[in-house]
Amino acid sequence: MKITRRTVLRLTGAAAASLALSSCSASGSAILGSNFSSWIQQTLGISSSGAASSAASSEDMAASSLAAGEQPAASLAALPAYDADPLTGEAKRSNGRIVGVMVNNISNTSRQNARPQRGLSSADLLIECKVEGGITRFCAVFHDADSIPEIGPLRSGRDQFLQLLMPYQALYYHDGESAACTKFINVYNYSGLNIGGKSYFNTPTHPHVAHRDSRGRDVAYEHTEFTSGKEIRQAASNAGIGLKYDYDATFFRFADYRTGEENAMQGAASGRTVSITHSDHYKTSFRYDPQSRTYKMQMYSRISGKFENTVDELNAKQLSFDNLLVCFAPIERYSGDSGDVQQVSYISGGDAYYFSRGAVQHVRWEKASPEHPLLVYDKTGAQMLFNRGKTYLAIVDDDEWSNFSYQ
Repeated sequence: MKITRRTVLRLTGAAAASLALSSCSASGSAILGSNFSSWIQQTLGISSSGAASSAASSEDMAASSLAAGEQPAASLAALPAYDADPLTGEAKRSNGRIVGVMVNNISNTSRQNARPQRGLSSADLLIECKVEGGITRFCAVFHDADSIPEIGPLRSGRDQFLQLLMPYQALYYHDGESAACTKFINVYNYSGLNIGGKSYFNTPTHPHVAHRDSRGRDVAYEHTEFTSGKEIRQAASNAGIGLKYDYDATFFRFADYRTGEENAMQGAASGRTVSITHSDHYKTSFRYDPQSRTYKMQMYSRISGKFENTVDELNAKQLSFDNLLVCFAPIERYSGDSGDVQQVSYISGGDAYYFSRGAVQHVRWEKASPEHPLLVYDKTGAQMLFNRGKTYLAIVDDDEWSNFSYQ
């Protein structure tokens, strides 16, 4: 077998997945069972007994906070303690628990069409990644349940989104999940914060609360389910899950809200238009609006054959973001009878591009384990300074790097 850099990255990530997941048996399922572990062992010549991950240390979690791990400058001594919103970097709005909601993004035919979605414009962080069959899915992330309007269509969970939320003890809300997602929940004991999952491995489950709305269109039944903050609070109450959490770290390292600090992206290349390809028919683009200093979002529609503004059906507003982060990673299907469910090799780390203020910086991202946060570093090796506000995060297959562009 020819050993390329990509092969090494993928095998390294696959080994980590095997080590992390193989402590559970896939009873009743061919997905991620003994065949998966055997394939890894044969390919790499390793033993997959036991889980490889250890809990993230407080220092690792604090590394994503602006204030943590740094000695405050004398000029900051008189300021109040740094207490930022974990998702936007603004002054903290509440002590609520972060909530991530899985949202459908299929747009193949008039019946297989989830767009326009509801509630996405209210999310503080929007994550997009390929899931299976070339389609992408969203995880809309909110700083607390009270900030969630009606949102959907609701869809099933996938581990590539769960792994980004785990370090922050976020509530993960969805309807159904892949066997790989259930296995991560089992291995990392996350069932207490997982609502709407499946019991593939006898993992405890908590039912979700939602409602149906066809929106007066002839769409498939699986694209008609919606939920809301009120329903999510009810489901959490039913499950005995608390919705308060005192965060001392932020998802990214944000410019300090206490001083009005800003990353002006001085000396950075122009990044006013951005084109991201997730697969042949799932493409996302952005155009910078200098008046609002935000990036306006569009997506390619297979139905119309052209790019269309990505709008929130609740308010007809086009989605916009202060920051864009495009992370490239090895992505491939899980082995066995997985239904083309995709796995992301987070342990590999990789190249990324940070866009803000109409400019771009080529950066690097790392994520040591599912329980460690995703960290972003600039070319000097320091953590990347994000501007405060909403962020779109794309996890993109290395295979699509040649189709990525900006100017």
